[in-house]
Amino acid sequence: MVRTISPSQKKQRKRQRLYLLLALVLSVSAAIALQLFSPSLRGVGRSMASLVNSLLQRSAGESPADAVLRGTIYDRSLRELAVSYRLFRLYVHPAEIEDRHRVAEALAAIVGEKREILEVQLRSRQRVVELADDLDRDQAAAVTAAGLAGVYAKAEEVRFYPGHTLASHALGFVGEGTGLAGIEGVFDTVLQPGEFRNAAAAAIDFKEEEKLGRTTTDLILTLDIELQKQLEARFRDYLTQQDAAKGMGVLLEPFSGRVLAVLNHPSFNPNYFWQADERVQRNRLYHRYLHKGLIQGLITRAAAIERKGLSAGRLLPRTVGAPDYGLSPEEVAEFEQGLQLFAPVSNSWSSSTDPAAVLGFGSTRTALSAAQMGVALASLVNGGWRITPYMLAGLYDHATGARYPRRGDSVERRHVLDPAAGVVIRRELFRSDRAESRAKAGSKVVSVTSSHVGVELEDGLSRYLMQELYVGMIPATRPKYLLIMAVEKDRLYPLPSRRGKKRMRLAAIGETMLTQLGASTPREENGFPGGKSRENLRRFFISKRLDFQEPEQVVSAPPLAMPQVTGLSLRKGLQRLNRHRLRLRISGSGTIVDQQPAPGASLRGIDECILTLESEI
Repeated sequence: MVRTISPSQKKQRKRQRLYLLLALVLSVSAAIALQLFSPSLRGVGRSMASLVNSLLQRSAGESPADAVLRGTIYDRSLRELAVSYRLFRLYVHPAEIEDRHRVAEALAAIVGEKREILEVQLRSRQRVVELADDLDRDQAAAVTAAGLAGVYAKAEEVRFYPGHTLASHALGFVGEGTGLAGIEGVFDTVLQPGEFRNAAAAAIDFKEEEKLGRTTTDLILTLDIELQKQLEARFRDYLTQQDAAKGMGVLLEPFSGRVLAVLNHPSFNPNYFWQADERVQRNRLYHRYLHKGLIQGLITRAAAIERKGLSAGRLLPRTVGAPDYGLSPEEVAEFEQGLQLFAPVSNSWSSSTDPAAVLGFGSTRTALSAAQMGVALASLVNGGWRITPYMLAGLYDHATGARYPRRGDSVERRHVLDPAAGVVIRRELFRSDRAESRAKAGSKVVSVTSSHVGVELEDGLSRYLMQELYVGMIPATRPKYLLIMAVEKDRLYPLPSRRGKKRMRLAAIGETMLTQLGASTPREENGFPGGKSRENLRRFFISKRLDFQEPEQVVSAPPLAMPQVTGLSLRKGLQRLNRHRLRLRISGSGTIVDQQPAPGASLRGIDECILTLESEI
């Protein structure tokens, strides 16, 4: 039987053959084009990644070095108290690295790490792995010049406090590029790159400029870092000897209100502010109350001098005089009200708004903050002026190249005593009571020490509390410097015995510091800040890497306790684990957030460690 094909079927088959031929031609052409002109799909991905990496690597070259950083904070002599650096983190994409040995060897020479450690990290199955942090500009440039595929450096800004714990409560700290406390918090708008108006620093004379801060603006404080170091060292030694952990104080100029040094203990390191809880970070000068009885003798004596007037003779010493110099409680209270003893003192160097914890002395009328005491005592020796202490001396604007000082009328000051009476009180307050003032023969320092024992209520519980106060000034006739120090002890006498060691006196610390101040003129720089200190930059790298130096001697047997690696970068964690000869299982990338075994756990019979990381990018 012969099968007949219709004309329509012939046309359809002819069309199918044409389509098949066309498809074949297109397939061959595409194959030839891909073979001649295009890399493999993996090559395409690598090319795109290289392009992205080159852009990131260029950010580690010249441009970030010129990036605008947060402003520097200086002391009165233009020594750095807080400074920012442009540093870099080193990242890799392990999947894009073909020769791990070569890459690890090249990076080891740049970052100063063992090749073996880097090669282990390059074997990670994670998309992104951080190999190193705190690289300087030269190291980042070397990474760029190496031209390693899948390797790049990411710029970041790091804040450093060269003095570590020195004046930490006054300086505050920075988190995620934002000032969170102290001077850093109050003047965050000024220190941040970018323009700001006078409202951000109302105390500063802008010299007819409407806005400042087009690039970087530095702050200049009244603090003297050398005085701060000496005072803190002596005060800390005294606290240790007295078995006390709490103390506060301030060194200021009573006629101007300039603060030269502040004491707050326990202190914290703003470079690692997260390690201190809220109680440690609290500014005790403003947020811790002392018993008024510590200065009651001076207040009562001043009230008696004011009552006697200009023609009155000298007061008798308290040891032979009438109780409270014959003043009634109402008269003393009236003098305290005129002195504005209980008025709040504005805190111009801290953004904290936490209320002060009033001690359980029965009434807030018997408790004062150290700041309130300082302002009241300063008004008794400066002629009756109530002056709010301040710490901001001026600022330097890099865009205009000019220094802008504090306005003379920006200091809050008002008379709380009659001018004539204020002068008489200043002259007579310590004159006739040498036993109380402890003035030594031939010394220009006049000082008073007092103490109080009471019961403090804390969390509904009562406990004994001993408070000791030192007030010293030099010279006695017209004090140029006023030093106040207060110590809190959580236990009564007797103190623990310290055989062979002579006990220090709080008055001896004040005598030494004030005598030194009276014999010298504190250095004060009126010029302009120069470049950033290379010595402080060196100290920054030392402080970051000191804990991770290799031991000088090889340890024959591994330690039997698991080290703490949580919170470290993977690189630093591997450095700590390197000597333990543990097999590692790593998941995630970035900072180590969990570890097994736990820190301090015994490593007997343990040959594996599990690290969990959290990506930072």
